[in-house]
Amino acid sequence: MSLPLPPKQQARGLRLHAIAAGSQWTRIHRCSHATALHWGRHEQGRWNAADGGFGVLYLANTLETAFAETYGHQVMDSHLPAGLKFLSRQELEERCISRITATRDLQVLDLRGPALTRLNLDARLLTTREQLPRCQAWSGWWHNAVEQPDGLLYPSRLLPRGTNLALYERCSDAWEEELLGDLMHWPAASAEPAVLEILDAHGWGLVG
Repeated sequence: MSLPLPPKQQARGLRLHAIAAGSQWTRIHRCSHATALHWGRHEQGRWNAADGGFGVLYLANTLETAFAETYGHQVMDSHLPAGLKFLSRQELEERCISRITATRDLQVLDLRGPALTRLNLDARLLTTREQLPRCQAWSGWWHNAVEQPDGLLYPSRLLPRGTNLALYERCSDAWEEELLGDLMHWPAASAEPAVLEILDAHGWGLVG
């Protein structure tokens, strides 16, 4: 069953959710990149502009959620259910963690609540990978709404208890970043690498 396309008329009447200045989010990115604040325009992002007309930055509410979003997609595409999966120390050392902090109040559309049902939509919009152009069409419709939202708040498909934040490039001046170090060596409360706890919880093996 195909997802519907958004209406042709401009969106209006969106009920937006406030994200307060000082709110902190997490991003895992390649250490070789000069900044974590990358506003992507590639075709595969769920909420990216289909025509590349605006960039989108994807953040997560926790390190665990960011890990699932970073590595989970490749597992879904290449592994059988319940199959063994491994990461190498080198792969973890090549990825860095950054804390991303809002420098002013922002307004986003919260897709975790009734925002979808108000539009006669359902969670397929948040989970399908076969109809990304339609997801991108809805993102473009919201981006161009009268209310000019700063982005979308939505549950992680790969870690449903986690929350993701897709930010539109219009609020690129509202964030600052702090590099925390590479993923392999960032400590948990126990002083052990936090990623080891995540690997164990998510059923990953570590090699190398």
